[in-house]
Amino acid sequence: MTEPLQILQSYWGHEQFRPNQEQIIHSVLDGKDTVALLPTGGGKSLCFQIPALAQEGICIVISPLVALINDQVAQLRAKQIKALALVGGLKFDEVRSLLDNALYGNYKFLYLSPERLQQEMVQNAIRQMNVNIIAVDEAHCISQWGNDFRPSYKEINVLKELHPLVPFIALTATATPQVLEDTIEQLRLELPAIFKSSFVRSNLSYQVRKADDKLYHLERLLKSNNGSAIVYVRSRSNAASISEQLNSLGISATFYHGGISKTEKTQRLEDWKNDSIQTMVATNAFGMGIDKSNVRTVIHIQLPESIESYFQEAGRAGRDEQNAIATIIYNDFDKQLVHKQFVASMPTPKQLKELYRRLNNYFQIPYGEGSFVSYSFSFSDFCATYELNTILTYNGLNSLDRLGVIQLSKEYGQRSTIQFMVPTTRLLAYFETNTLASVVGKTMLRIYGGIFEVPTPVRLKLVAKKTGLSIDEVITVIRQMERDQLLEASIHETDASITFLVPREDEKTINPLSKSVEALNQKKAAQVQSVVDYIENEDVCRTQQLVSYFGETTNLTCHVCSVCQRNETSGKNSIKEISAYILKRLKEKDLTSREIVEKSTFAEIEILKVLNLLLDAKKIVLNTKNQYTLDK
Repeated sequence: MTEPLQILQSYWGHEQFRPNQEQIIHSVLDGKDTVALLPTGGGKSLCFQIPALAQEGICIVISPLVALINDQVAQLRAKQIKALALVGGLKFDEVRSLLDNALYGNYKFLYLSPERLQQEMVQNAIRQMNVNIIAVDEAHCISQWGNDFRPSYKEINVLKELHPLVPFIALTATATPQVLEDTIEQLRLELPAIFKSSFVRSNLSYQVRKADDKLYHLERLLKSNNGSAIVYVRSRSNAASISEQLNSLGISATFYHGGISKTEKTQRLEDWKNDSIQTMVATNAFGMGIDKSNVRTVIHIQLPESIESYFQEAGRAGRDEQNAIATIIYNDFDKQLVHKQFVASMPTPKQLKELYRRLNNYFQIPYGEGSFVSYSFSFSDFCATYELNTILTYNGLNSLDRLGVIQLSKEYGQRSTIQFMVPTTRLLAYFETNTLASVVGKTMLRIYGGIFEVPTPVRLKLVAKKTGLSIDEVITVIRQMERDQLLEASIHETDASITFLVPREDEKTINPLSKSVEALNQKKAAQVQSVVDYIENEDVCRTQQLVSYFGETTNLTCHVCSVCQRNETSGKNSIKEISAYILKRLKEKDLTSREIVEKSTFAEIEILKVLNLLLDAKKIVLNTKNQYTLDK
């Protein structure tokens, strides 16, 4: 057996382990079931990769994230370590060939999604392998209380039956005490050794700013912190528009979301990784498996849906252990919006029954039939057919997926996107020689603004309806224009494929799940409330707030978060000092709050607080230009 430290130095070039890594590795090598609870950037993957390399055999790695699987396999191969992955989109012969390679090709790692474990061919092959470790990444997904509960994770236990003596290592970054306990029980770990690293990130300054003019504050943050940055938004359209606005302000930015092409994703990621682009504006589709250590700033300009997701996304800053900042910029409307998106739009058991019934009717599934039958699914067509609320329906389908009633494909939510790549004059000249292209192209131009600037989501069914053509005819025309290099298209004729996992029994299917539905809804409401509590709590150190959510207690304040900075500033600068400064400035001329802040050395939050006190005392007033002026 090769020594772990020697492997670390030889393959990864590090001289020593990070906290807890070495103890975790030796626990696995001793054959113990092991739980590793390490924060984002804590080096979880090495905890199974090094013990797998230290001994004979192959390591089976279960992960729910295709991007993360592909990234880790690529990194291992770059180090001349033999690794392969079984993910979606592979044909039967390709799967069989990969399994043969894993069996006979001296491979060290086999990565798979949990859905692959349901295939008998995969199980039979794994049974014959010399497995040394079974690693379960994002292990909290097996718990119904986890942030990303996935019913398919329940299938992982088949590995216990195939290789009962092989140690399991369960890895996660964001598990509350309740989730951790449930994860251990669901994975059937036997007297596991549990290792928890502190959630405290001493180099990370957690900031919260309440502001109506978010773009102004975003600009100031990015210009005052010139290093690499991530800006998280909640929608694809926001990603594109914020990126465009930042570029107009002289901040190099690009955007990333699930709707752009694979080529664009690769290029934009590369530009950002090599620092050609400072700022990546992205939805939460960006981040998993993105290993960039020198991110200096992570900014959320809309509220995250949970503390778990926020902690992971914020934790992508400062992985090189140099000082970094994670900031939430919000306004009062954001609190209403996050509640509307993630709480008010969660389906009740009654609504879920109706959704399930309509889903079966949509596919004309007879009563008592339909289990393990898959269908292509157009989300937009389904909602239009029954005049359904899209957010409620989206959340309902995800609830049915989490409850194991249906299974949604990985492509769920993808839409066709199109961007014209040539000047208008060339396009119009092309239309003059091609009647069908003229009809389809001009229809899209009328419906979709900005289709020349960014990849724009396009509803093929709407284009077909407007043109009087079939969807197939529309796609044929678009493909021809793509071949003629007039546009770039990412065509998805359906939003998803749906597999029904149980026979249709309508209410009898959903009734036993009613308590679980209510529990899921309550959990989501509690998660959203925890986010609101966090941003509104201006009394407790933000690091203390975050780590206590995950069951860790610390009496030490961080001294660098927005709460600590305000408290320390309050001790240094009295209200009298700040008041005198403001009144002196206003004697010279009327000023907005922004103008007062920009020329001041006092903290913004303190200036705004004193401005309100001066207004209450009627020493100053606001004029019609939203400027502060002395009350005469």
